[in-house]
Amino acid sequence: MGIFKECADIKTADMLPDLKVPNVTFHNVVVQPTQHQKEMVADLSKRAVKVQRKEVPPEQDNMLCITNGGLKIGSDSRLINPLLLDEPGTKVSVCVDNVHKTHLDATPQKSTQLIFCDFSTPKNNGFFNVYDDIRDKLVAKGVAKEEVAFIHEFDSEDKKKELFSKVRQGKVQVLLGSTATMGSGTNMQNKLIALHDLDAPPRGVPQKSDKLHVAFI
Repeated sequence: MGIFKECADIKTADMLPDLKVPNVTFHNVVVQPTQHQKEMVADLSKRAVKVQRKEVPPEQDNMLCITNGGLKIGSDSRLINPLLLDEPGTKVSVCVDNVHKTHLDATPQKSTQLIFCDFSTPKNNGFFNVYDDIRDKLVAKGVAKEEVAFIHEFDSEDKKKELFSKVRQGKVQVLLGSTATMGSGTNMQNKLIALHDLDAPPRGVPQKSDKLHVAFI
């Protein structure tokens, strides 16, 4: 960082009083857990007690695994048990409803939305993932499949430039990605009306949108 400061002119917001920043409306949507989620979290508590009492070796179970499991359960129980049925009122279903409503309201302007999801990125291995579930649900509600894209499907700089161009034009109206792949360096804000954080980072929700920001907790 020291070497970087020697060759870069760094300005912070308080040093630029005339800096134009987006006006953001934040909405934190609290989704109640399903019965399956409650049962799974109770099981995590039992595992945590065993770990704290050192009743299991760390290579068999540890707090990192338990925390990771809790984050997955919070997103969708099927990330732990793919045999479970889809349930209404989950974080993913509520997100889809919000995205679809915004999509209908913004269709005449071809406004775009971003969905940030760090867990369950698509691996193309046939297992359940949140990304495909969201796209399938949006398509079932009438959104054209070609208007919903995953940034992970564009694996080169040229492909990403083409994707960002489509987002700026409104040809892709819903784009899903993780914080690592879509959190910075993306030039696609022209028609952006909303973004949705399915698993908001613990450091706080970043202001990535100029209209509406929805975080699910």
